[in-house]
Amino acid sequence: MDQPLFAPVPDGVQARLAALGTRWEYLHPALYAGEAERRTATPNHPANTAGTRAYQEHVRVLREMHIRHEGWKRLLHDRLELVCNPAKTIAIGVMPGDEATGQPGYGPRNLHARGAATERAAENNALQLGLFDPPSKRDETHLEPGEFERLSKWFLLSYRVQVGETVRIHSELSLPLKVEKGYVVKWQDRIPLPVLEMDGVRKPDDDEGPGEIDIPIDFR
Repeated sequence: MDQPLFAPVPDGVQARLAALGTRWEYLHPALYAGEAERRTATPNHPANTAGTRAYQEHVRVLREMHIRHEGWKRLLHDRLELVCNPAKTIAIGVMPGDEATGQPGYGPRNLHARGAATERAAENNALQLGLFDPPSKRDETHLEPGEFERLSKWFLLSYRVQVGETVRIHSELSLPLKVEKGYVVKWQDRIPLPVLEMDGVRKPDDDEGPGEIDIPIDFR
């Protein structure tokens, strides 16, 4: 897969990201890694493999970039996979968006319905479970009672469009405000990001695997 092409990042976008403690240079690798991992799925994998692998890489790289460069910590709270700043004021997660993602004049929605945890995140009304948190592992943090309500929970939305051999990934970093029936219907803030372009897309009728696999079986 060739290196991605994307438009220059406007200074205003970089400044808004910097105010949150992040940078385009942390978000771009996550999107790129997700697309690369998506392409490891073959037609013989389960139908949701490509999307699942892309999501997992989005989360992993997003966390690693912020942990390595900004001292953030990974956070798993109320089933939300996030990365959280040291002050516990801002956290970032990922979710696939619809065709309005990255389009300033439109209101995007998440591509798939989310669970109640996302609604609680949007409304800052999460339930606190337990009086004590387990001890944190390296690069991991936990929230004390009341901290979740004070945490701004942003999401890196992305929407993939394939045109011939080219894939365009539209994205934005946005703050959900209201969720209805599993879908974000109102955003408090949105930061549209440059479009990534990648080529070398594997066609569905390409090789479905690495060739013949010889696995010796001892029948007893």
